[in-house]
Amino acid sequence: MNADHRMALLGAALLGFVVIGVMACAAPVPSGGDAPRPAGTPDAPQPPGGETTDPSTGAATAPTGPQELGSLASAIETLLSHRFPDLYAGVALDQAGNQVIVYRRPSAELDAALRERFGTAAIKLRDAPHSARELQAIARRVTDDVAYWARHGIPITTVAARFDGTAVEVGTTEVAKAARDLPKRYGKAPLRIVKEEPPTLLTPSAG
Repeated sequence: MNADHRMALLGAALLGFVVIGVMACAAPVPSGGDAPRPAGTPDAPQPPGGETTDPSTGAATAPTGPQELGSLASAIETLLSHRFPDLYAGVALDQAGNQVIVYRRPSAELDAALRERFGTAAIKLRDAPHSARELQAIARRVTDDVAYWARHGIPITTVAARFDGTAVEVGTTEVAKAARDLPKRYGKAPLRIVKEEPPTLLTPSAG
């Protein structure tokens, strides 16, 4: 099992947001990153995923339900993770507000690409201190050291790059010891140590 597969993505829910993991699989975008266009309308971008357009104006409108919102989020994740891997952190769904929240390091170029491709009807931008690529590299380092930490009395049960770009969350039963010792090995890497019990393995009952 490789390091990426060993990393556990945290299925968190914050204030009604449904989190989409930053390591979700994404299909490659077309060459150059341009959206496909419908036949006969070369100047009108085709709305990806769940996004729709107002037939009277051609402007993008907000998704009409959770499925369309999820499709829009997936399309955004695909675009940004491929075109802006050093800036993109992750996305979350604000179902109550019918919006996709995009976490990225501030970039006028990235923001312009989002507006051009998806409009602004259902997108809310949030600044992130780190990109998904940066956090995933740190998470792989920690994951590769699981055996090392076990030998030093720190059992690590989960490692996850947070979708909002703030930190790599490391789950362990030895929070205080991990908070003291992990920075000695990883320096100023943005780590967040959380209490996490190891998974309980079910065993068949006798008889």
